[in-house]
Amino acid sequence: MAKVALLIGVSEYESGLTPLPAAIKDVEAMRGVLLHPEIGGFDDVTLLINPQRHEMEEAIASFFDDRQKDDLLLLFFSGHGIKDETGKLYFAARNTRKTDKGVPARATIVPANFVHEVMSNSRSKREVVILDCCFSGAFAEGMLARNDGFVDVKNQLGGEGRAVLTSSTSTQLSFEQQGTDTSTYTSYIVEGLETGAADRDEDGWISVDELHEYAAKKVQESTPAMRPEIYPIKGGHKIKLAKAPSNDPMLTYRREVEFWVEGGNGEISVAGRAALEGLQETLKLSSEQANTIETQVLAPIKDYKKKLQQYELAFSDEIKKEFPFSDRTRANLKRVQQVLGLRDEDIALIQATLITKHSLTTPPVVVNPPPPQNSNFFNYLIACIVGVIGVVIGGSIVYFIRTGDKSKPIVQPIVNSCAKETYSLGDRISLGEKTLLKQDTNPDKEAGVKAFLEGDCQSAINNLNSYHQANLRDPEALIYLNNAKARQKEERLKIGVSVPIGTNPNVSKEMLRGAAQAQDEVNNSGGINGKALEVAIANDDNNSSQAQNIAKQFVNDKTILAVVGHNASEAAVPAAFEYKDGKLVMLSPTSFDQRLSGLSNYIFRTVNTNNLAKSLSDYRIKTAAQTNIVICVDPESPDNKWFADEFTKVIEQANYKINPTPCNLSDSTLDPNAMISQAISSQANGLLLAPYIDKINKGLEVARASKGRLQLFSSPTMYTQQTLAEGKADVNGMVLAVPWYPQAIPGNHFTQNAQKLWGGPVNWRTATTYDATKAIIAGLQRSNTREELQKTLHSPDFSVEGATGKIQFSQSGDRTNNAIFLVKVQQIPGTDKYEFVPIKP
Repeated sequence: MAKVALLIGVSEYESGLTPLPAAIKDVEAMRGVLLHPEIGGFDDVTLLINPQRHEMEEAIASFFDDRQKDDLLLLFFSGHGIKDETGKLYFAARNTRKTDKGVPARATIVPANFVHEVMSNSRSKREVVILDCCFSGAFAEGMLARNDGFVDVKNQLGGEGRAVLTSSTSTQLSFEQQGTDTSTYTSYIVEGLETGAADRDEDGWISVDELHEYAAKKVQESTPAMRPEIYPIKGGHKIKLAKAPSNDPMLTYRREVEFWVEGGNGEISVAGRAALEGLQETLKLSSEQANTIETQVLAPIKDYKKKLQQYELAFSDEIKKEFPFSDRTRANLKRVQQVLGLRDEDIALIQATLITKHSLTTPPVVVNPPPPQNSNFFNYLIACIVGVIGVVIGGSIVYFIRTGDKSKPIVQPIVNSCAKETYSLGDRISLGEKTLLKQDTNPDKEAGVKAFLEGDCQSAINNLNSYHQANLRDPEALIYLNNAKARQKEERLKIGVSVPIGTNPNVSKEMLRGAAQAQDEVNNSGGINGKALEVAIANDDNNSSQAQNIAKQFVNDKTILAVVGHNASEAAVPAAFEYKDGKLVMLSPTSFDQRLSGLSNYIFRTVNTNNLAKSLSDYRIKTAAQTNIVICVDPESPDNKWFADEFTKVIEQANYKINPTPCNLSDSTLDPNAMISQAISSQANGLLLAPYIDKINKGLEVARASKGRLQLFSSPTMYTQQTLAEGKADVNGMVLAVPWYPQAIPGNHFTQNAQKLWGGPVNWRTATTYDATKAIIAGLQRSNTREELQKTLHSPDFSVEGATGKIQFSQSGDRTNNAIFLVKVQQIPGTDKYEFVPIKP
């Protein structure tokens, strides 16, 4: 097993492209931490400085060629990223030049899809790509493969473990760090590795997702408009890149500093200072060492404040010259904002304060200018100004930005505006101001999201509605559409829903469809006691630390009354403890981890798990003359481990045999063919598959090796379109226990309504998430505080009809009396396609 890296830095270009001197410093800094024996420990690191196009392509092709499965390959690029008119990404080389039309000559740039191709052909199953360039998020968009309206982010790249880290989204510029040699993004990548601070779980290793989390947080503290992203493929986010020191006093002190800085909104409080001084003495750190660490931790926050000051100076200077601003002045200020990496919400208060100050010290001048173009943001700004003036002088002065008749000045009504609200957790949570399902978008959706961010709800509604009509399967768009409509109402109620978008977008969409359908139904029928329901979407990646962070955000947002989620137990259980402490209702629609049962009065589940495994094992016992079954389980998935244990218990209690052949689905060395051969030679006649939701492909590999020789059984995890589409004949006849299927409850309108709303069938995750949202809605009809809601849901007289029947909860928070159904995979007659069909009792 080798650890090798190819670092490409391009700082010099032909005329037409701006030099990037930081690019060379970036690769040199990366080489230092990767080669360091106590940090990266890489065996070989190759630097490629200012290559010509053919040199870059040859180096990349050679780097991924002739590798072994367990080799860890890291490709790093710092330079110019260029998008063409179709949105495709290219990397600029030393000889990249622009044509007479001002566009880069195709023959001088390296296509991103070339990199995709050589990565796909490599035998390595551990590949990491780090891109510090403009529009780098477009690299991940090149991974997408479309089929029947669905977007599979994993399909084109494939592989056991692959991850792409990008300094920006597909539409963003990247930034060079002012006052440093390296660029903004790379400086924090290096800092996280070099100091060990990126080891967020403190296990002595820095994984890809931890490195991304650290760098993204620091980048957004400094340059909030820049949004680094991670695109993990099949567990790639857990690849261990570097070691972190253990029991290191410098790192211990740094973590304490970060704790007090985060809790003090960028400042160290008096209490924090006392704690730090005590720790400094305990760790025997010098004042110089402590000051160096504090300076580094506070650097991005100070950099952000400096940028605000720079913008304030620029705006103040312009307002002294003219106001209202001309189109040219507005364009210049927008350019200043973009160069500094500031968002509209970062500068809104600065603008409002300065305009208010200007209006109070300058006599109003009545003019008749033509209506300004693109005035949505300035309309929002005017609303801010009016609010500030009202607070300052009791509403007695109003400064009219736009006037008509001099004798009768008129304030232009802001008919399209609505309240603006964003979350601080990077790109993890959105009410409509950012796209989380980045695989599903087009200009209409992008315009709708942009309008929502700018507070122009009517434009958001128009664009999102157009997109939704053409893309019925996208639940994110429908939720944002309903949120925009809710924003136009004076009163609304808000809940959150958390799903694993980054690691399993298809499962996320299945769950979001349930929440969206329930929201759409209640809002179209008058809302909850006249109040519209608003839904905040969160992406937790089925990652424990991300789920905890999201839970903390939801707990701290007092307008959030309940949360639907999380998906797998890896996310649900850690988050549940946060909701327990914060006294916020969490209703998990999919996890069957028994640790959630009775955990807190605030934790509920819509899936009764007690009979899932028993139903499946009883079926096996009744239909087999003898049972000798192999258990294939992912022990890193607690809910599936529980399912397999319960299945085993029933089989053994009936005096049937569990085959001793080991089958650990989390073991990267597992050879499915060898395992199946061993099982069959020991008289096995059945096989239970219980994989982690993000490792369904591993379960399919085992099914493929079985070649129909063993009767297949599975936990509900395998009930996915991926199982049918990729498994085909290999999973034919497989029996699963599930909490719902489309024909489960005759006469229930949910299935028909879902088919119409989504333009196709839905599965059990959609139904149980619908039920979770439906239960919260019914609870909010009676009570609208967090404490009252949990009491209502626990009440013996509480019930509501859902997709899976009557929804009621026991005092443990578990669903009471919901049925469990058995289905099997069966070929659709006359086709090469497969479907899940019910097994009649």
